Amino acid sequence: DATGVAAILETLRAVRATPLRNDLIVLLTDGEELGLLGAEAFAAGHPWMRDVGLVLSFEARGAGGPSMMFETSEGNGLLVREMARSAPSVVANSLMYAVYKRLPNDTDMTVFKDAGAAGLNFAYADRITHYHTHLDNVEELDERSLQHHGSYALALARRFGHLDLRETRERDAVYFNLLGTFFVNYSEVWALPLAALAAVLFVCLLILGLKRRALTFKGMTAGFLALLVASALAWAASTGAWRAAQKLLDGGYESHPWRTPYNLAPYEIGLVLLAFAVAALVYAFLFRRTRAADLLAGALLWWLLFLILTAAVLPLGSFMYAWPLLGALPGLALLIFRDGGRFASPSSQLVLALCAVPAVLLFAPLIYMLFMMLGMELAGFYMILAVLLVGLVVPQLLALLTARGRWLLPAALALAGVGFILVGVAGSGFDERRKKVNSVFYLLDADAGRARWLSMDARTDEWTSQFIREGASRESVAHVFPWVRPRGWQADAPPVALPAPGVELLEDRAAGEGVRSLRLRITSARRAPSLLVFTEPETEVRRAFVNDQPLIESVGDAPQGLRLSYAAPRAEGFELLLEIRDTTPLRLVVEDISYELPEVPGQTFQPRPPHMMPAPSARSSNTTIVRRVFRLDAPPGSPLAASR
Repeated sequence: DATGVAAILETLRAVRATPLRNDLIVLLTDGEELGLLGAEAFAAGHPWMRDVGLVLSFEARGAGGPSMMFETSEGNGLLVREMARSAPSVVANSLMYAVYKRLPNDTDMTVFKDAGAAGLNFAYADRITHYHTHLDNVEELDERSLQHHGSYALALARRFGHLDLRETRERDAVYFNLLGTFFVNYSEVWALPLAALAAVLFVCLLILGLKRRALTFKGMTAGFLALLVASALAWAASTGAWRAAQKLLDGGYESHPWRTPYNLAPYEIGLVLLAFAVAALVYAFLFRRTRAADLLAGALLWWLLFLILTAAVLPLGSFMYAWPLLGALPGLALLIFRDGGRFASPSSQLVLALCAVPAVLLFAPLIYMLFMMLGMELAGFYMILAVLLVGLVVPQLLALLTARGRWLLPAALALAGVGFILVGVAGSGFDERRKKVNSVFYLLDADAGRARWLSMDARTDEWTSQFIREGASRESVAHVFPWVRPRGWQADAPPVALPAPGVELLEDRAAGEGVRSLRLRITSARRAPSLLVFTEPETEVRRAFVNDQPLIESVGDAPQGLRLSYAAPRAEGFELLLEIRDTTPLRLVVEDISYELPEVPGQTFQPRPPHMMPAPSARSSNTTIVRRVFRLDAPPGSPLAASR
């Protein structure tokens, strides 16, 4: 996140030229992905935290794209309104915020919100292929993303720097972009009335259409089921097409974040065209059998159902269905009252196309954003959203289908979709700008005096095969990382004389009825930059403290396992206090991790070629892990029998 740091420092330089009414705290935190450590240190230990009226946080994930305000605090109405007034080119939508706060993801902003502060959190997220890799560098950065960060930081620091921030809470806002950076925001108060208005108008229109016999129950049922079948088939076709494309891709993509290829655009276009092809195919079967008004009304029933669902569960995201449904109703009314419901006249088709514009303006950026932020693995789900859009243009679709050539449109769309996917596969090679990812790490079991080369790749390549030689096995890596399910390639390696991490028992005493308290000192004799400590399944931990700081404070009836990552330990290491049941043995695994492969006497390994780089994992790529297990079986009061 050097871009966030740069944006903040440059903002500080500019803001100093015009003093603010409010104090401005510049906070640069570290250790976020190790457990929000920097933010926790400030929020829990610094007296300035109680004076904070607003937090502006700048994140990064990838190497480009717009800086999006993806997270905010409860009662954000005033914050969003002032952001819209002062910041140029705002990119945000309340659906993203509503979904994000239900996910288990955390950022530094989580800490500040838990401390009671209001906040706005910004991040760019395009080119996730660069995230945590050697390509996450200044040369690959899209400078427009940095500029967007800076435009927010400066404008909002100046705006909120002169406002009274003692009370910023208002009702949450509904907000979204239209036509790029045109930003719409209004109070959440209007979300349910808008949803109710759209629902009532639609139901009234259905009643009038049935009375005028421009609509039929049978026809609307066909339209309703047609969109359901089209969505299911589009999901299956896109998921199958992506899986087929993956088999043609080099295995290096499987270690990328979200298994995303560098050239995402051809796949996005290809899968959308395939979804449209499937939808056109379904409606080709209904050609001249069902009225256009019935098919449109049946499709809009789905929009109504999704509107009701989001209004009840995610009211901040209900705008995604309320405005498209409201926009589509004049077109349906035109079909009912002017065209009799059967086919749309050319002028009606033009009006219907205009009525679909709100949906396109909202859903097209959403589908793009989903691809950008979540990659290709959920592409089938995104295509359901694409088929929903097709449902709004059914009358125009029927006009394009002719009695003799009704299969031409689905075939042409499918052919174009497959073509784009093949273009993506053909352009998916690796070079110095788009590097192949692979992984190798070295594990030394200090207890057994045995070493292994391991790789988490799906298959070996010309570089990893010098470590993982022919005949190697692909086995579970649970003995190294018990919380990781995948298997990895494993091959014998020569043991290197590396000192094992140290575990010293400082204290063993009773701490209440049935409770045993153990104080240990954990050190890395080789001064590795990271220590990983975890308990084996038979050890039940009731409470744990690191240097007297609480790690596990629960004292309930449900003991749990311990997993601790300690970064940059000092030479004297750290103290670990554990409380366990007095009938429970202690089985503590300690691994120290350094970020390079070891030098093996008598062996020389070739460096990675320029078109390769380590996988974006701090532990399982280009690392050396020395492991030992500390066992303590004797209960308190007995002679201690500790072994390595």
